[in-house]
Amino acid sequence: MKLLKHLLLVGSFLLSSAVWAESGGDRTIQRIEQLRDKAEAVLIQAEKAPPGQRHVHMKEHMKMLDEMMSELHKGHPAPGTSAQEHLAWMERHDKLVDDALGQMMREHKLMMADKECHP
Repeated sequence: MKLLKHLLLVGSFLLSSAVWAESGGDRTIQRIEQLRDKAEAVLIQAEKAPPGQRHVHMKEHMKMLDEMMSELHKGHPAPGTSAQEHLAWMERHDKLVDDALGQMMREHKLMMADKECHP
């Protein structure tokens, strides 16, 4: 009976740490998605701003993308995830990277347009 109690205790610790790790990975992805959405909003402001004022928004946007990419580099799927969960995590991660690259391309176009207006 004493051994059973110890096994149950150890099992509950292992289960809770696995659940914590999985939700931690999900929370990381959710945080990165929020960063992406905020960066998108700032980029839209830059796109709507007059050419001479875009740089303020673009500077803020680049700072946000830098933070987002840093978080993406740190993030990893939770240890012990199944192959299917790992694949789902990788798909979300890849989508976030693609979104960040898309935003960078849009910002680059704005910078090039500003250069054409102000040679």
